[in-house]
Formats: sequence, structure tokens, C-alpha cells
Amino acid sequence: MEAEDFLRVINEFDFICDDIDEIKGRLALTKSEDHKILQAITKIEKAKKILTELFPNIKSLDSNVREDLEMEFADMN
Repeated sequence: MEAEDFLRVINEFDFICDDIDEIKGRLALTKSEDHKILQAITKIEKAKKILTELFPNIKSLDSNVREDLEMEFADMN
């Protein structure tokens, strides 16, 4: 696997959050609905953080890929 494969996955989290936020902005939501959407976004962001910490530490990856991922994710954590 290449670092780009992992980066693509992480970038998808940003697209998903942007799409959810866009949908949220188009709807008249109740306070409860808005709260649930915000909870979902928070959980997506938490999953992204977990993966950015995990990916560079996967032992079966080539050391060059791990190093590339460490550099790419350094600013995210």
C-alpha cells in the first residue's frame, strides 16, 4: 500500500463532514435534530483522529510509507 491510499481515506472524512454541514444548512432542523447531526460530525472527527494516529503505526507497512504518513498527519493530531 502507498501513503496516498491512507491519505485518500482521511480526506474523505473532510468531504463527509462538509456534505453533512451543507445538508444541515439547507434544512430547518429541530434543536434535537441539530444536536444529533453535531454529534455525528464529532464522532466522524474522532474516527479521523483515531485513524491518523493508527495508520503511521501499522507495523506491517513499509517503513517509508509509515514515515510519509507520520509527516502528513503530524499537523492533524
